[in-house]
Amino acid sequence: MENISRIAEYLWPYRKRFVASVVCAIAIAALWCLNISAIAPVVKVLFENDSLHAFVDNTIEEAEEEIRLKTELLDSGTLETLDRQARAQDKIVSATYTLQTYKLVQEHIMPYVPQDRFNALMAMLGLMLLGTSVKCVFVVIQEILMGGIVQRAGNDIRRDCFVQTQKLDVQSIATDGTSGLLSRMTNDITELTGAVGLFGTKLIREPLKALGCVGVAFYVNWRLTLLSLLFVPLIGFMLAKFGKRLKKAAKNTLQSVAAIYDCISETFDSYRVVTAFGGQQRQQEKFEVANNQFYDKMLKCIRVNALIRPSSEVLGTITVLFAFIPGAYMVLRQTDSIFGIQLAPKAMTMTQLMLLYGLLAGTLDPLKKLSNVFGQVKRGLAGADRAFELMDRESLVAEPLEPKPFVRHNESIRFNDLSFRYHSVDAKEPRDLALRGVSLDVKFGERIAVVGSNGSGKSTLLNLLPRFMDPESGHIMIDGVDVADYSIADLRSQVGIVSQETMLFDDTVSENIKYGSFDATPEQVESAATQAHALSFIRQLPEGFDTVVGVGGRRLSGGQRQRLSLARAIIRDPSILILDEATSAVDAQSEDLIHGVLKKFAEGRTVFIITHVLSNTFLDLVDRIVVMDEGQITAIGTHEELIGSCEIYRRLTQAGINSPRAAA
Repeated sequence: MENISRIAEYLWPYRKRFVASVVCAIAIAALWCLNISAIAPVVKVLFENDSLHAFVDNTIEEAEEEIRLKTELLDSGTLETLDRQARAQDKIVSATYTLQTYKLVQEHIMPYVPQDRFNALMAMLGLMLLGTSVKCVFVVIQEILMGGIVQRAGNDIRRDCFVQTQKLDVQSIATDGTSGLLSRMTNDITELTGAVGLFGTKLIREPLKALGCVGVAFYVNWRLTLLSLLFVPLIGFMLAKFGKRLKKAAKNTLQSVAAIYDCISETFDSYRVVTAFGGQQRQQEKFEVANNQFYDKMLKCIRVNALIRPSSEVLGTITVLFAFIPGAYMVLRQTDSIFGIQLAPKAMTMTQLMLLYGLLAGTLDPLKKLSNVFGQVKRGLAGADRAFELMDRESLVAEPLEPKPFVRHNESIRFNDLSFRYHSVDAKEPRDLALRGVSLDVKFGERIAVVGSNGSGKSTLLNLLPRFMDPESGHIMIDGVDVADYSIADLRSQVGIVSQETMLFDDTVSENIKYGSFDATPEQVESAATQAHALSFIRQLPEGFDTVVGVGGRRLSGGQRQRLSLARAIIRDPSILILDEATSAVDAQSEDLIHGVLKKFAEGRTVFIITHVLSNTFLDLVDRIVVMDEGQITAIGTHEELIGSCEIYRRLTQAGINSPRAAA
């Protein structure tokens, strides 16, 4: 119910269109009932060989006679029991209501009805065709109105989901992964909007059609209609039971769609590796597993959904028969009661029976349509659960309630007794600590190299500085203030990052550089490119700074991408610079260029260089070296100090010096 109310909030801005859609649904229901009610005059003309004018006149006379006779009977005092008096009074009330109705018909409608029976029949058929056409026009208008509302509301939900997701921390995003987030924001929201569309059209229109038919059926014979409605609670109970099973199965199906997305994304994001190592068969097998899981879960939805329509149709038919059979009995036996129970004011006519049957049968069509869309609605609600669950997810990195103003870093950075473990999806099985009691003091302007083998914790340590993650214990202080006391945006505005995985956006060279400072002028963009030694290759591009680099910058080489990434950091003018394996994916020439840029750009900033192999290229750039192993700092010092005292550092340095790049 909570998610339904939240969906309603997204529909509220479009309430005028929604109200117009409901008005269309009411008009559709009214025309539906009028078309079915036309059965009565048609039967009169065709099967009872009666003209409509004569029928109306005779009905008025019979009602007047009924009122007169029953009134005289009550006045005579011959009805000794209260039950007989009450029945006579009921017949007077019924006859009075009939008299008033047919008087209005005689006065306002019959002057326009042809006297000839065939002409009258043609007029009725023409009106039925006109009514059907007008009803279809209202259906089209309603579908268009709700279609627009649904698409707008769906866009709003998708937008808010995207915005809220961007507020999450790195670990929370990694929980679902790109494919999981893609599934929630596309497939799940599509299911949700589909359900909303059905609610605004069929789930309003069809019940109104059914209620309209039931309402007119009550007018024809309320006793028989009430008898037929005994099965309605059973239909509701059945739909509720099926609904719970269907929603659960739909959730599992949506999760399996995410697994398919994950397999596709993994395969084509790493397609060079797949083709280079001949892994096509392995990826096909993984896809087959995910595809079969989707099939199995979807089949459960299909099985439950397949039971809904026939079950509701059988119960609906029984509902109609419960009124039709007693009605047929009263028509054929010319009586108003069965087993002493009065079911009509007087013996029913064939016209009344056929009208009652038509009206109750008219409720079956809406029931069939509702049973068809029931499964789609439940899938939509399952999609809403998943979309809103993502929207409501709390970031593991919280904003301070009263953030302190951030003054540009100019004193020191202190890592104080930090411990950290990565978030585990299963809280019962926490992961091992990635950092254990790490402490480090860095003066402003120092250039610190953090070295260690893969998995030693060096990247984890520096990811805590801009609060991509928060430590389990301990603090990071910038100029004596805990980073958790700063606004996250203010903190990160002072941090520039150049990573191994250079991510460029499918935009122009200029816009990719301006990602470091969105307010930068063209002159500042060109200056940053010049400092990063990127201007020469940018000018050789087809459209210079206006050249689109493609998804991930795939139209550029690794060295070109890295220099654009460096230009992006330069234009930000950060007081803290983090280089995370920044040159591991570039050639020796590009590394030398980047080294020259960094040597100049590092002045007046605190710089952290993360690497698992420290080559000769960077030795003259750093002031101190921090050696990490298994989540702890094992040694701190200069190159000369560590080369003789730290075996881990000596091993890492030897690897760097002996590398082809260092030799070059």
